[in-house]
Amino acid sequence: MARTSAETGEASDRAHSVPPGVGRAPQSPPEPAACAPRVGGLDLARCLAIFGMVYVNFEVVLAAGEREPRWLGVLAACTEGRAAATFVVLAGIGLVLLDRRAVIARRALFLLLLGFAWQLVWPGDILHYYAFYLAVGALSLRLRAGGLWCLAALSIAAFGVLFGCLDYGAGWHWETLSYPEFWTPAGQLHNLLFNGWHPLFPWLAFLFAGMALGRWGLWEVRNRRTALALSAVIFLAAHFLSQALAALPDERPLEERIGEWYRAPEAFWSVSSLPPGPLYMLSAGASAVFVIALCLEACARPSFERRTRQLSRAGRYALSFYIAHVLFLYFGVIVVTSVLDVGGSGPGEPLEWAAGGTAVFCAFAVAFAAAWGSVFRRGPLEWLMRRLCG
Repeated sequence: MARTSAETGEASDRAHSVPPGVGRAPQSPPEPAACAPRVGGLDLARCLAIFGMVYVNFEVVLAAGEREPRWLGVLAACTEGRAAATFVVLAGIGLVLLDRRAVIARRALFLLLLGFAWQLVWPGDILHYYAFYLAVGALSLRLRAGGLWCLAALSIAAFGVLFGCLDYGAGWHWETLSYPEFWTPAGQLHNLLFNGWHPLFPWLAFLFAGMALGRWGLWEVRNRRTALALSAVIFLAAHFLSQALAALPDERPLEERIGEWYRAPEAFWSVSSLPPGPLYMLSAGASAVFVIALCLEACARPSFERRTRQLSRAGRYALSFYIAHVLFLYFGVIVVTSVLDVGGSGPGEPLEWAAGGTAVFCAFAVAFAAAWGSVFRRGPLEWLMRRLCG
């Protein structure tokens, strides 16, 4: 099942604006938050992340992990586990900018209920995890950047401790990438905290990192350029270190190596999201920060911002497009491939169909955002969440 999903805490106009006093000392009395301009680079980063998420999900369902043609396989490998990480980092930044605990708590409850309902349709759902991210983030709003970085490191370390003490494979059927024990109390606890698609440990590290970047003022010129350079260095270091550690010999008996493949050095020290080892967290976190900082840098140029305005608008409708892409996949792409008799209607479809379906959906998303945004201020589900939760 799909490994990434959409960022859904669309946090009103205030959530992605830069109010005076965030990242700099205010020179005059703060303006009302609603008057602060949106940070277009954050919207653009969210748009790119949701397009990457759509491609990964379509690839997993339609192509069953197929990696040919090579360039599309490389694109899938580059986005798998990273689009969702980017959304969570963006969520952390948004929480700092929103800075309203009561609103965040209500939105967390909304996403929790929606997520568990949507789990019946889409087992790779991130919404219920996201609800817990928001709840933890609300409790951490008053922490300084240093404390948030410490919590990020502790989240990664906690996963390492749990990995050493518990069975990461408990509840999983790896052959079908299904989790039959999800609805049991023990399965729910393990899935949420430790071995689900996006468990709190270590994924909370992405949220805390985003919150720390929000405290720091990532959108400021010097800070975003520093983040670009540092994230590139960390990304490369994580990959070189992964190659070295993944080559360590696995001296366990053959039966253990087959049954508990995730304990092999090449799995734990990889930069893949299953299991989410420390080098994956560094690699995905660095790539998320790089993309966000690059979007902020690019959108600081008025000519670029004008040309990408519709993409940025599409990024504001992340929750609506997250739900829509699953419906499009099930009732659009799979039905069409079945009617055309292209390899059947299930896993094993060629990777080109996943890429083609992604291109069609993304074009629809941009067109819809342009048409809808000319009349309405928020996306359909974003409006509903704002109406119910503030």
